[in-house]
Amino acid sequence: MSFTSAQKKTIGAMSSVVGLRMLAVFLILPVFTLYARQFTNSYLLIGLAFGIYGLSRAIFQIPFGFLSDKYGRKNILFIGMLLFGIFTIFIGFSSNILELILLRFLQGVAAESSVAFALVSDTVSENQRATALAYLGIPIGLSFVIGIVLGPLLSLYFGYSFLFYFSGALGILSAIFIYLFVEEPKNKKVLKEIEMSFGRFISIFKNKIVANLSMQGFILSFFMTVFFFALPMIVKSRLGMADYYKVLIPMVVFSLFAMMKASKKADMGYESHLLKLSYLLMGISALFVFSNSGTYSLPVIIIGGILFFTGFSITEPIMPSLVSSSSDPSFVGTSMGIYNTFQFSGSFAGGVLAGFLFKNYFGIIPVILVLSSIILYFTVSRMSPEKSKNN
Repeated sequence: MSFTSAQKKTIGAMSSVVGLRMLAVFLILPVFTLYARQFTNSYLLIGLAFGIYGLSRAIFQIPFGFLSDKYGRKNILFIGMLLFGIFTIFIGFSSNILELILLRFLQGVAAESSVAFALVSDTVSENQRATALAYLGIPIGLSFVIGIVLGPLLSLYFGYSFLFYFSGALGILSAIFIYLFVEEPKNKKVLKEIEMSFGRFISIFKNKIVANLSMQGFILSFFMTVFFFALPMIVKSRLGMADYYKVLIPMVVFSLFAMMKASKKADMGYESHLLKLSYLLMGISALFVFSNSGTYSLPVIIIGGILFFTGFSITEPIMPSLVSSSSDPSFVGTSMGIYNTFQFSGSFAGGVLAGFLFKNYFGIIPVILVLSSIILYFTVSRMSPEKSKNN
């Protein structure tokens, strides 16, 4: 079933908003630990600052859903994007690590992702939701690869603080875009989803596929956060920041190719096979990036980076669509909220654990990451074989 012109307008507008918002996040991701390193020698505090954004996002996912029910999707999205932009700019003015931790927590309070999904869900029919969600996933993937390369380049030429000012401006631009181009849905079909989310949590989580995917989301975010906690510091200390782009550009080129191929194969019903492949690649990447007794060479880091980024990028167009298509049509929004909460919780756990291990227990990191990839692989194996046939 094709979308109407009004539906296309909403999906297009929200895709632009989500793309700008996520670009602001991904610009910061590959250099955040270097920025935090200016304020403290404690890797644990750096890890806390890195991961606490995920904690606040996890905590406020459902409350923002309640607020959007009461005060309107558009209004809460506008406020959320505006708060994100303002607090991101404030981070650029941080003067110590405690300020940075507090501002990172406040930056994540605007947990609007479930509201953005709900707004699109309000606009389309139940059998169109998976397709609409896939369209929202496209700018997220593009923002990921653009931000990973552009962030370090901007910070190299203009400084780390400028990166937060620029990212904050993107957040504010997203808020303006919402105000001008996004319309409040006239028919809020998913109101009861969010109102019942607490009571329905257990019953929804009894859906083994949704529970399985949520656990995968937790471990995936955990893996990514540990990787990007360590990678910039490894490159800076062993190779120099001038070589960072030599690592990042090949990562992005391969990941774009992998993402396009994965999207086509996923449409053919090969989701489980693609996820298994991605987790194998990520596990192998940890051996290249983290397991060479502290002696790093540019080719080794590049190979590890390509393997990780290719593997992770394969999951980007697949996971949200699987959650949506695996859920009870009446509670897709709540299922996505649960999945997002697990994702952000994984980011928090990854940041804190990486900070704790990085200085004195570095050798444990690749062991944990390889074990994580093995768990992910066998978690996919436990998914219902009928799932792929239904997509």
